[in-house]
Amino acid sequence: MLRTLKIKNFALIEEQTIDFAKGFNVLVGETGAGKSLILDALGFVMGDKSNKLNIRKGKDKLFVQAVFDSPSSEIISMLENNGIDVDDDVIFSRTLNLDGKSDSRINGCIVPVGLVKNIASLVLDTYTQNENIELLNSKKHLGILDAFSGSKLDAIKKEIEFDFDELNKKQTLMKEIGGDKTNRARELELIEYQIKDIEGANLKIGEDEEIKDRLNVLSNYEKIVESLKIANDNLNNVGDALQISQKSLNTAGLYNNSIIDLEERVSSVNIEIEDINETISDFLSKTEFDESELNALEHRLETISLLKKKYGFTIEEILTYLDEIKIKYDNLLFGEEKLIELEKEYAVLKQSLYNKCVKLSNLRKNVAIEIEKNVTQELKALGFKNATFKVDFKENKDITKNGIDDVEFLLSANAGQDLKSLSKTISGGEMSRFMLALKNIFAKCFNSSTLVFDEVDTGISGEIGQKVAEHLALLSKHYQLICITHLSQVTAMADNYIFVSKCVCNNETFTNISYLKGDDIIKYIATVSGAEPTSIAKQFALELKAKAEEFKAKV
Repeated sequence: MLRTLKIKNFALIEEQTIDFAKGFNVLVGETGAGKSLILDALGFVMGDKSNKLNIRKGKDKLFVQAVFDSPSSEIISMLENNGIDVDDDVIFSRTLNLDGKSDSRINGCIVPVGLVKNIASLVLDTYTQNENIELLNSKKHLGILDAFSGSKLDAIKKEIEFDFDELNKKQTLMKEIGGDKTNRARELELIEYQIKDIEGANLKIGEDEEIKDRLNVLSNYEKIVESLKIANDNLNNVGDALQISQKSLNTAGLYNNSIIDLEERVSSVNIEIEDINETISDFLSKTEFDESELNALEHRLETISLLKKKYGFTIEEILTYLDEIKIKYDNLLFGEEKLIELEKEYAVLKQSLYNKCVKLSNLRKNVAIEIEKNVTQELKALGFKNATFKVDFKENKDITKNGIDDVEFLLSANAGQDLKSLSKTISGGEMSRFMLALKNIFAKCFNSSTLVFDEVDTGISGEIGQKVAEHLALLSKHYQLICITHLSQVTAMADNYIFVSKCVCNNETFTNISYLKGDDIIKYIATVSGAEPTSIAKQFALELKAKAEEFKAKV
């Protein structure tokens, strides 16, 4: 739920932090004090379009922060998938500069507004702008209907989901076998070519690297020979010098025994150099440049490269692919009987699946009758005396995991009007009351934890006003409500009173926030009732508040 909303330099609001409570919150105060500004600021931080005209005069930017606690597992998953750390709270913040640049953050991380809107839809429904209303999205109506049914549809839906997966598996297997005879023959021809193409190359693992090494030698033949000859000549010179040195040390050793060891060491070096020289000479005598070998190796490497482009990045991958297509070839060659069997099984399963979808559709239609009845009753209680609500069913051409139903909620708000999509039927104050009716019916079918109603009581009074208040109280058992109201019955039903006032200081207008408690609540209810807060008016307000508390205690 929304715990706090911090607003800075937003129109008349210089800097205010608003605390919201669980249950039913009302924004109260005189018209023009800034109640709607608070909802505008909330909408702004949750991704609504920005308007730099909202920046307070004389300031260079505005800032809004909304703190929601107890995020759902779906929200946590969405945040983590976007690299955002999650704690006990989800903190939305947004700034807007005079140049029109906006900066949105979640838990301190800069994020696109699109992500803000996606997450906002899971925590907040604001009944002031149609695009934010989950119920107006016809794509969600089928899910809402199923959720309303409770567990009635669970068994048949699981069967359909299982059969749907099995049908897809059989379809995949049929494609692997090759489908009809024409497709299978075409596939066999292609695979046969690929098998011959790979097997004809007679590939060996690691030969491409060996070829590259040999090509490196042949391509640099002259450099290698020249370098070996230079090394050979120089080692010969070193050998001659070592022999002279060995003789001299041998002579010196005749007179000094300690020098004999040096003569032996030089002798060992000389033997090693002679061995190296012989190896070089042997290599030079056997090394020949063969241009035909060079051309053959280059051609072989090109063949391997072409195969890599077609069948795999390495020889290992090419040979693995060869094993796979050999198996596929056998399946195609000997799979006609299997295909005939699969086609029969597929047809039987598809018909069985369709029959189950029809059964699910009939069960849904029974649920729809219950929904239509309940919604119509709710609408009439809230002043829509001639309203007609219908759950419209159309059959999809293709079977899905959800069956064959395409469901949309339709409404005729007044006598003589055709049934139309919800988004095309009503607007303004009626929309809030209509959504209040539907939300009470579908109270547990939505993700949002906070509902915002902007002047839900517009144009009503008396008995309908009391019904609206009671509906809001019922809804507050499942959701946190934030509501702007000017109706005494709705005001009396609230749990938390946020008083919005306006003052002028040094020729500047400011919106201030305070909280009504105890006797101040009674005084305000008396004032909203249209009377001065006299003892009689206060007595009326006390009775209204007591009646409201009594109603809430029963639900």
